[in-house]
Amino acid sequence: MQRFVAAAVGLLALAAPAFAQAPKATAAGASRSRVTRWAALLPPDPTERDLVVGEACRKGLGGIQGAVVAMDPKNGRVMSLINPIHGMLNAYQPCSVFKIVTAIAGLSEGVITPDTTFYCTKGCWNWPGHGQINMKRALAVSCNPYFQQVGEKVGFFKMQQYAQLLGLGAPTGIDIDGESAGWFPTFVKPEGMALLSSHAEGIRTTPVQIATLLSATLNGGILYQPQLASANGFVPRERWRLPEGTSVNGMAEGFMGAVNEGTASPAFDPDIVVAGKTGTCAGVGWFASYAPADKPEIVIVTFMRFGSGHGASAIAGRIYHELFRSQSVPAASP
Repeated sequence: MQRFVAAAVGLLALAAPAFAQAPKATAAGASRSRVTRWAALLPPDPTERDLVVGEACRKGLGGIQGAVVAMDPKNGRVMSLINPIHGMLNAYQPCSVFKIVTAIAGLSEGVITPDTTFYCTKGCWNWPGHGQINMKRALAVSCNPYFQQVGEKVGFFKMQQYAQLLGLGAPTGIDIDGESAGWFPTFVKPEGMALLSSHAEGIRTTPVQIATLLSATLNGGILYQPQLASANGFVPRERWRLPEGTSVNGMAEGFMGAVNEGTASPAFDPDIVVAGKTGTCAGVGWFASYAPADKPEIVIVTFMRFGSGHGASAIAGRIYHELFRSQSVPAASP
């Protein structure tokens, strides 16, 4: 019970050395005139750092019914967990955030490359369609027909395999009692693959699972057990590594595009280099994000019980503003 209360307050966790070097994002944020230096943002002491992150997450969520999870992608250390009821005790449809899994499955199975194009016509959330669009752009604008076509080509059993490899449908092992395992279907007919691949229809997951999944795409493919603060210190616990040949690269430009010009633009600030993916469906909203975009040090997943990805990204925008405010410095000359 004490651990549950501590999690609800959201002031959690100790630090640990970085185990894996995250792949660097490129392109979309490189031309900005200012950059943010993460090392200057927060206190060097891990306990003080987590207090600052927890307070920013608490302020960002405010009175909204939802949850915030902040995690170190390099080791699974939970920096903050605001509202465990929605953060890990209950599971919800992940909506378009699941497109991350669809992209990884498509890339790993050779169905697509980051530059592979499909034609998006009427029927997308953008009713006229996006026209000819590649994966990077499809992530940025959350193009439904693109990922529907990818999922149909990958097929259900391969999609199920990658979802399970990324931790969906099973507890993460976070050290709080009562964690939901979520749900992944045991079978979906071919005609159901479009909505599974684009809208995550039939899937249920938690913000903690999404934070773990996104962390694995940033740290080179390692799934860590999320852990809270402990008086005995912090030791990373590796659950497993994604098999050789699993592609977690090639999505960074799409994640940054979602923040700079796409569905997560409410989180955008010209002095803060953030990247992520939104999700909206079934009356809930998600934003799975990380910063700094070129060398991720924190993953933040925001969830709204009654809302949209637009609203969830606005929550994240407030959190990042709180963490990064007055910390931006002029970029170095080329």
